[in-house]
Amino acid sequence: DPPEAHQRGMGSVLKRAMNRLGEPVIRTATMQAMKILGGQFVFGRTIDEALKRAAPERAAGITHSFDMLGEAAMTFADAEKYRQAYDAALTRLTREAGAGITGSPGISLKLSALYPKYSFLHADAATAAMVPMIKALALRARDADIHFTIDAEEAERLELSLDIIEALVADDELFARPDGSRWNGFGLAIQAYQKRGVAVCDWAGKLARRHGRRLFVRLVKGAYWDSEIKLSQVGGHGDYPVFTRKVATDVSYLACAARLFEHADVLHNAFATHNAYTIAAIKQMAEASGSDVAGQPKTFEFQRLHGMGEEVYAALRRIEGDNPTPVRIYAPVGGHKELLAYLVRRLLENGANTSFVNRMGDADIPAEELVSDPVAELAALSPRRNPAIPLPKDIFGSRLNSAGIDLSDPAVLGPLQAQLASLDGA
Repeated sequence: DPPEAHQRGMGSVLKRAMNRLGEPVIRTATMQAMKILGGQFVFGRTIDEALKRAAPERAAGITHSFDMLGEAAMTFADAEKYRQAYDAALTRLTREAGAGITGSPGISLKLSALYPKYSFLHADAATAAMVPMIKALALRARDADIHFTIDAEEAERLELSLDIIEALVADDELFARPDGSRWNGFGLAIQAYQKRGVAVCDWAGKLARRHGRRLFVRLVKGAYWDSEIKLSQVGGHGDYPVFTRKVATDVSYLACAARLFEHADVLHNAFATHNAYTIAAIKQMAEASGSDVAGQPKTFEFQRLHGMGEEVYAALRRIEGDNPTPVRIYAPVGGHKELLAYLVRRLLENGANTSFVNRMGDADIPAEELVSDPVAELAALSPRRNPAIPLPKDIFGSRLNSAGIDLSDPAVLGPLQAQLASLDGA
């Protein structure tokens, strides 16, 4: 039978009461979950807190690259806030320096956080504004003799970032320390999931050689894969700037590493990976290139993210014994309000079915499968392009997606500008 009117009223009262009682509980649980996840993936809320937490690891010979959390600045006020955060971090890190580039903590810089118009649409203005700003920060790192690495971001910003890096590398003042020695700590991150990865490795080596520098290069796989796929689909581009299969990225990483070792005389190479097969392959390449000679200090290093890969590198240290390869921890610093975007990228990376860290924790996966050769695996695939990710023009099946123009690609923009110029003269 349907409830009486007074019963319906009581049910409504109870429902409202439960909703009101439930909201604080859910809010508290959510905040607690954020704190737990923040502690797992973020090193500290401030640089002082991060350095305090880093002390035991530094005592064990592990050093750090601190990243001040923050996404792309939307306003000049946001950009100034991030610039001040980097400046304050460099001031604090100066007091921790003294062990040179490889033994001292350093800092990673996100260019999009420093200028709200950091895009190919405003390339000239961005370069003019950012080069002196970044130089001023880099001079602080130079004087302390710590590393200063420019992080890699979305593919559409690659060309602009390389223009800025090239302008800085050409500046003799930036690389001449007050004591007369040369600073070898300026560097950049290179993403192996980009199809241009090997070419950028070559570019970095040739740039260092041309100007007589020794640059610090961090090789990563890349953290913006989902965004790169979606941006290309929305833009109606001809193809994706990144590989569509994880195994193709693994192969690209090895190819990039091999190319970086070819330039080992002018590059200090840092390999950011949590994959045991990749670590073993890089060790073999290092020995073949003379970067890993028994009884001598290593001239390269490994890097891992805070909260990931501890077991893999603990095992490596046991195997290497008295002459371990230096390991640096990439350590994000910031409060919970800056955490979300970084946290989502880490959860996507760590939770993926193809993630080595995720698969290593699965007791049902045999060790032989964990360390399979990605080159052989990719060679056996047909097609090598992921069939689940069609080209941007084909994402709607029988109906073609509208075609767009990737204005961030010089190979596209150059001919377009030439055509427009010819029309002006007609």
